[in-house]
Amino acid sequence: MKFSLAGGLLIAILAFIGCKDNTDSGPTSTFTITFKALYDGQPLEKFKAYDYDTYKVQLTRFNTYMSNITLLGGTSGDVKISDIEWVNFTPDLAPDNFAVPVPIAIANVPDGDYTGIRLGYGVPPNLNAQQPKDFPAGHPLSNENEYWLGWKSYIFNKIEGQVDLNSNGQADGALIYHCGSDAVFREYTFNLPVKVEPGAGITVEFDLKTLFVLNGTWLDLNNAYNQITSNDVNDVVIANELMDNFGNATTVK
Repeated sequence: MKFSLAGGLLIAILAFIGCKDNTDSGPTSTFTITFKALYDGQPLEKFKAYDYDTYKVQLTRFNTYMSNITLLGGTSGDVKISDIEWVNFTPDLAPDNFAVPVPIAIANVPDGDYTGIRLGYGVPPNLNAQQPKDFPAGHPLSNENEYWLGWKSYIFNKIEGQVDLNSNGQADGALIYHCGSDAVFREYTFNLPVKVEPGAGITVEFDLKTLFVLNGTWLDLNNAYNQITSNDVNDVVIANELMDNFGNATTVK
């Protein structure tokens, strides 16, 4: 069973208890994962003209599904602590243009020392086979705005903005990256000491500048094809490139 905690305007809080693979009857604690959105190491700011290759971009929206969140290498083995979470860094009611940190408070996590964490980026196939109508109100997967009926898939993440190719303050194209379909689901493992005890938690940061540097080269936005993810269910080229790079764009600490 999962429950949610309503967030205020300053911090959007979504909290759900995930089903655990571990039946350890020992002491447990509430463990908090705080997600943050950055650009070049600093908090992401909507509408700010960021340096991107030799030109400028503005970013206005970033949200993402995170799933199969699992602590690794515990005394009794790996422990899945959440099946699915929706993380919205740019809510409409935010007090300013800065991306809000999103803490996810997960109750009843077995205390102890772990060797890392595994994160799923998007909605795993078993859940992606369902639709918003299959989930109760308030569940992360009940949001119809995050479902792509034509693809029979959830929208795993949304990154939107504009590109200014001439650096003259005028937009030359919209940036619309909506990744979806089982083909682009990814999981990444991060090895670091994680201790679960009362008051414990970790921070997961996504740096969008790093996301758009693929194998040391910027995704070329002079090419209009690279400015959006295709509406064609059979064309996931750009989505795959971004999802393949999300692990590099993530820091866990």
